[in-house]
Amino acid sequence: MILHISVLIVFATVPLCVSEDMVVTTKNGPLRGRRVSTGQTSYLDTFLGIPFAAPPVGSLRFTAPQPAKTWTGTRDATRFGNMCPQLVDPLTPSSLPVSEDCLYLNVYAPNSPSDTSLLPVMFWIYGGSYKTGTAAYYNGTELASKGVVVVTANYRLGALGFLSTLDDICPGNNGLLDQILALKWVKDNIASFHGDPNDVTIFGESAGSGSVALLRLSPLAQGLFSKAIMESGASLSPWAVARPGKDTISPLQFAQSLGNETGCSDSDLQSSADLVSCLKNVPVDKILKATESIYKSTLLLKFRPTVEKALGVIPDDPLKLLARGAGSNITSIRGVNKNEYSLFLLRYPIWDFTLKQVEARILLFAKEFFPEQSQIVANKIIAEYISTKDLPTPERCRDALIQINTDFDFIVPTILEQQQTVRAPGHAKQYLYEFTYRATHSTRPAWAGVMHASELPFVFGQPFTHDKFFAYNFPFNWTAQDMKVSMNMVNLWTDFAKYGNPTPQNVGGGSWPPYSLDSQSYLDIGSSLSIKANLEADRVKFWTSILDSVGRLFWE
Repeated sequence: MILHISVLIVFATVPLCVSEDMVVTTKNGPLRGRRVSTGQTSYLDTFLGIPFAAPPVGSLRFTAPQPAKTWTGTRDATRFGNMCPQLVDPLTPSSLPVSEDCLYLNVYAPNSPSDTSLLPVMFWIYGGSYKTGTAAYYNGTELASKGVVVVTANYRLGALGFLSTLDDICPGNNGLLDQILALKWVKDNIASFHGDPNDVTIFGESAGSGSVALLRLSPLAQGLFSKAIMESGASLSPWAVARPGKDTISPLQFAQSLGNETGCSDSDLQSSADLVSCLKNVPVDKILKATESIYKSTLLLKFRPTVEKALGVIPDDPLKLLARGAGSNITSIRGVNKNEYSLFLLRYPIWDFTLKQVEARILLFAKEFFPEQSQIVANKIIAEYISTKDLPTPERCRDALIQINTDFDFIVPTILEQQQTVRAPGHAKQYLYEFTYRATHSTRPAWAGVMHASELPFVFGQPFTHDKFFAYNFPFNWTAQDMKVSMNMVNLWTDFAKYGNPTPQNVGGGSWPPYSLDSQSYLDIGSSLSIKANLEADRVKFWTSILDSVGRLFWE
């Protein structure tokens, strides 16, 4: 079925006319933002660099965030706050200042003097492998132009956000606690920006999507949002969360490695309290340098969310929480991009591989995730993805490598999480999509296809905002077709936030149906919108059989 969603193509949905300063009052104090006219009787208010937490510096490093203090006078909110300290990512360069004092958020709010009703809120969580990124990359003006208040927030990254000693000293998950505190700020303050504190949709991409998926399961985040959108990341993704006692490397080992790399591993430091106390006094640049060295050691993400009971952010394995119905009351959209892993392959100097090289990489992968039966699993993967009847070409080997990692890291975990959620009695509606559109003038190689993060400029309406300060250096010469795809996504996402239904109007004879175990329907978001079924069903069956054969070592 084809969804013919009517789209009015305009080149400047939010025209930037004369702007003026304006002031709102929050519970911490008054803020001066910027008001831009978007028509005769409508405006867009932007407030940037709003502190939602005390600076996590000194004794507050490696601790749960504390609420921001009040201020006197009117605080300027016309510039972005600092980026959190992070490893340099060549794909997302930035000129923003970097500081541990980085827990700031931004608000993009439509404002019509004739309409005083509260608007739905969309709260964005950025991706970047839990180690890079900033809220400033994501311009919320186009989404806000559709009648929602958009909030983008920073959270601590890498060791500063996710160090865990697996005890009460540093249980971990401070980055997730930053997100939760920012959501509490929204609950307490967003009405001042005409946002409805009781109608919040959280959405994110990659590690941001993993964060959204985990917040759905977290007891500490309950009541802070009612809807969720997850783009390329699930709680069951193998990189999303560390599971002490089940992963091949414990979070404590990474904490100890950080100690070794920074000189906090002397014989006098016998306890985790000593280790963390020492690390609090290490210069941040030294921590980043040490982290970079640690990240080269294994395929796993090192500093990431952790299953822990001390704080109860993620009190059990995600699969067990899902089986108990956690998060099933949250109306949600989940989705993936067709060729996710090609983005990560672009980081390698050579993109073509021989069969022997691919077999070696698959065995290394199997040893990391399935150590007890690594050779058996590697052989099954090779047989499934690479036909050796004819000598595979380097191009076929490369494409197989992309498909293997796309399936294992993104597609299969997303579908398994979707299926677990709809098994819960009385579950809220769950929607599934696959993004299959490649920008007309993409600068990436043709073989990269629709890679990880490809949907981002379309979700944020970059073809209309022409925003040049955006992640991953996307092209700026957008075509009418690109604009149509972007407008489709902007409408789907904001309609979902407003109505809990991405296609509230049954236009053109079709709508996006919720996912069920019987229909397994999903929306193909390409140059047009079409309803399909059984996304990668054979791949899901294959990986499920692998997991069953090794006693569900990884996703349980």
